[in-house]
Amino acid sequence: MSVANQPVTTAAANARTLASDSLALGIVFALSLTVAQRLLGGVRGIVFCQLMTDQELGKWSMLNSFLLILAPMAVLGLPGSFGKFVEHYFQQGQLKTFLWRIGRVCTVTTLTLTAMMITFPAFFSQQILGEPGHIGLIRAAALSLAALTGFNYLTSLIESLRQIRLATIMRFVSGVTFTIAGIVFLVVWPLGSVTVIWAFFLSSVAGAIPALWYLRRLNRELVDDGPWLEARTMWQRLIPFAAWWWGSNMVYNLYELADRYLLIHFSKLESDLAQGLVGQYHSGRVIPLLMVGVAVMLSGLLLPYLAKSWGAKEFEKTQRQLNWTVKLSTIGMVGINTVLLIAAPLLFDGVLNGRYADGLSVLPMTMVYCTWFSTLTVAQDYLWVVEKGKYGVGALFVGLVVNIFFNLWLIPSYGLWGAVVATTIGNFVALVLIMACNWKFGAAPDWGCWGVIAVPGLLLMPSFQAAAVYVLLLVWIGLSDKVFSSEEKREIKEFVQTFVKKSTRQKGV
Repeated sequence: MSVANQPVTTAAANARTLASDSLALGIVFALSLTVAQRLLGGVRGIVFCQLMTDQELGKWSMLNSFLLILAPMAVLGLPGSFGKFVEHYFQQGQLKTFLWRIGRVCTVTTLTLTAMMITFPAFFSQQILGEPGHIGLIRAAALSLAALTGFNYLTSLIESLRQIRLATIMRFVSGVTFTIAGIVFLVVWPLGSVTVIWAFFLSSVAGAIPALWYLRRLNRELVDDGPWLEARTMWQRLIPFAAWWWGSNMVYNLYELADRYLLIHFSKLESDLAQGLVGQYHSGRVIPLLMVGVAVMLSGLLLPYLAKSWGAKEFEKTQRQLNWTVKLSTIGMVGINTVLLIAAPLLFDGVLNGRYADGLSVLPMTMVYCTWFSTLTVAQDYLWVVEKGKYGVGALFVGLVVNIFFNLWLIPSYGLWGAVVATTIGNFVALVLIMACNWKFGAAPDWGCWGVIAVPGLLLMPSFQAAAVYVLLLVWIGLSDKVFSSEEKREIKEFVQTFVKKSTRQKGV
């Protein structure tokens, strides 16, 4: 037997190490830069509301959501497997072969879907916008889809390599480019959604550039010195995981789209009026979706670390990391949303000149369901780590069915409010089911996790009352052990001290 075909020894596998960011440094760096990016995204969303009509804003809202659905479809969900399998194939000395195979498949499938959109634009226009006439807009969206798919692929790969700072920089570059290009294009070339879609295309291309630089260097250094990776064995292990990840992404993104899609097709309004209603709804989601974006980023960062702890049979550590993240992120998001809720009237009545009164009226409830959606996004990571992703998909699917049922029931009578209430109910059902699935498979949420689920309800109170209750809640959490145990508080303190030391050391260098 040749050396190339010999199994990798335990010692050799243990010697393999990818240079990566630590969990503490990576997450705090990512959160810091992502906060800046999300604030910039909030400014971008507000300016878009100012520079676009309700109808054009509604078109962009629908196109953006459909691109998020089509992007994972274009690659068959395969990049979703990176967080689970990259470390494994690296340890086996087979990573280069693994990545080249997936890369070739994703390129072919992405180009196929893009070609379909360019060839049949009227069909996609009818499905997305409720009318078949937006040919040029759909073709521009097809090119944006190809660019977005490439950007998402590279981001997933970089995160799986635990290059947290680089992945964050990629998102930051993309966000800054979209903001600058979108605003400049709308001022110079004021065509509404067409203008914005081209800015979106440019932002995806710009965001991918840092990853290409890193992967070019990695490709030179990476050598497959393990046994030959049998294609059949690889795909048999990969496809079930990728299929459930794909299904999860599909259901996940349908959550984001269902209410607005049903408003377009079942509100019994003319297409222009329905698109305008979606534009109003979009204005009420600009602020809450900032927190969803942070949660999606946090989920992507957390998955490789949970997988590593689980793979090392550190089961208690895995559960502890998950519960910390669920509780801290939910409480933090409610606090930020409370502050934003106080400032919202100034924004909607002052900056936006009262044009989006319907958006302001539904804002508190959109904050509630976006917070629940963010929490379930983070909590679902555990199911992927223990390869029980199908249960997470099932929970999301049940929530989606509930969401659609109530939308179909409430939209004809209550319009926008019906859509928001239906989405809130669906998201709550999905969150409870995800937590129950985690419990079933070994990561039982403590009482603090269950109690934290109710905290977003504070956002339905008048804003200043909500702020007062939130402050009292923080004091109670600090003085008692009901939400965070004394052990958790000790470990959180150690976490902060470790990060401060690392930050100080880096500044000294």
